[in-house]
Amino acid sequence: MVELEEIENLVRKNPMEEVLKNFDWKDFEEIVAEIFRRHDFIVKKNFRFKTKKRYEVDIIAARQNLVFCVDCKRWSGGRYKKSGIKKSVEMQEKRTNVIKNILEKNPILRKTLKIEDEPEIKSLLVTLMEEDLVKEKNTFIVPVFKLNSFLLEIENYI
Repeated sequence: MVELEEIENLVRKNPMEEVLKNFDWKDFEEIVAEIFRRHDFIVKKNFRFKTKKRYEVDIIAARQNLVFCVDCKRWSGGRYKKSGIKKSVEMQEKRTNVIKNILEKNPILRKTLKIEDEPEIKSLLVTLMEEDLVKEKNTFIVPVFKLNSFLLEIENYI
């Protein structure tokens, strides 16, 4: 498992995107999870659930009544990336809506995530590189190197 301090040391010498290219998708998800933890979020990774279909969300991060359903995309450049992001947003919003319904009906999950009030659930794609899109439909699209700032200033976005 990769340590955030190790990455911070590497980033002092290189851009974060370059540093993170050397890590696999599991490490990328762990880095995103650790950033949320450092902002006092309760984090559940690889959250699997089933309704009529089976679903998985890379990360659910909750702090008080704010809940993020996070899809981590460690894509590099490519010709069809914008359409891929739009498709990912569509799928992520479906998963987020299902989780919203589950949270309304499942007091055990709410207790696990320490949600006491009506949850405010947000869909989020965290990417390796900065994208042209910052929000698509109801989903925020944030590069990993801006995630800390996004969480520090979240009240400006929601």
